[in-house]
Amino acid sequence: MNWKLCKKISLVLIAALALAVVADILIFLTVEYGSKGSNFVGCYAYDAMLIGFECKGFWGSNVVTAWLNWPLWLIYAPISAVFSIRALIIAVLVWFPILLFAFSDKKLSEHKNA
Repeated sequence: MNWKLCKKISLVLIAALALAVVADILIFLTVEYGSKGSNFVGCYAYDAMLIGFECKGFWGSNVVTAWLNWPLWLIYAPISAVFSIRALIIAVLVWFPILLFAFSDKKLSEHKNA
């Protein structure tokens, strides 16, 4: 397996995750907290037992919503994984880039030391 390529791909995904964290913080700082009316365009944070983000009013809002909630799912999915197979699958998917980076970095360092 090409571990250098795996490491580069995982770094891109981790950068997207870090950018999502920055975007989450910016939304918390700039948009009023709580759900919005039907004519709202943009993204906002809400609290329905768990904190989350929702975007609406523009094309691709579902993709942006999923991207903004990715950092939160790093926490929520492993906690929920013991109760649901769906949450277990989500936990594996959201942690995959981080685990891939760690594993490929380990394999590259072993190969370099060998």
